Amino acid sequence: MKTDFINISELSVQDPFSSIFPIGNETLESIAQDMETNGFDEIFPIIAWEGKNIVVDGHTRFAAAKAVGLEAVPVLFKAFENEDDAVLYSFHVQRNRRNMSDEDILNCLALLDTIHGSTKEGSKDGSKQNRKETNEIRAKELGISPNKVDKARKVMEHGNEDIRESISSGEKSINKAFQEVQEARRESGEIKGPSTTGLGSAARYTQTLGKFLKELTRIKQDGWQDVSQEKALADIESVKELIENSYPE
Repeated sequence: MKTDFINISELSVQDPFSSIFPIGNETLESIAQDMETNGFDEIFPIIAWEGKNIVVDGHTRFAAAKAVGLEAVPVLFKAFENEDDAVLYSFHVQRNRRNMSDEDILNCLALLDTIHGSTKEGSKDGSKQNRKETNEIRAKELGISPNKVDKARKVMEHGNEDIRESISSGEKSINKAFQEVQEARRESGEIKGPSTTGLGSAARYTQTLGKFLKELTRIKQDGWQDVSQEKALADIESVKELIENSYPE
């Protein structure tokens, strides 16, 4: 396969390729600075879909080239039968050269399920796979354990938008988010059994307090005029007594 220099305006960036692994600002800035000094390294060309000129791999290099004002970039055109094949190629070449974040794992798990078919519907080739088998396949594709795949899947299936956003921001790991999701499901009665989160008392206290304050804020915003100030303060006093009685003098 031959690498050609192509006018950058002839290439396009489109989903789902551009959203498989989001571009990091620090990485983009670093590559742009190097590219401005040394030019575009032809050893690492942009991979584009032959006949469509869509960038399949090299989105950060492409963005850096545009940022420094390059008119032409080295491109290697590759033929694909369909979009699914092109997406899988993009996923594999990018996964092999990076350590995936937990946000990447959620995004890629959803992507692979969409391409191959979910556990409920079976695979696209018509074969049926149970959840365990599918998780083992996804684990090999993602380069992680089947247990982490299962936790990530439960977060995707049962976690609310706040939980998923906390993973995207790096505030929580998949493991911590999974623990919170399972606790919420137990509290609602959706699943039975004792807590298995492994959280210590301090962590459970922080988690519970956060939920309490968040819910209290929502109630306040909706209007809590039917709750008297005396009642609210009395309840707070009860909590204070509980805390004071929990510590030996």
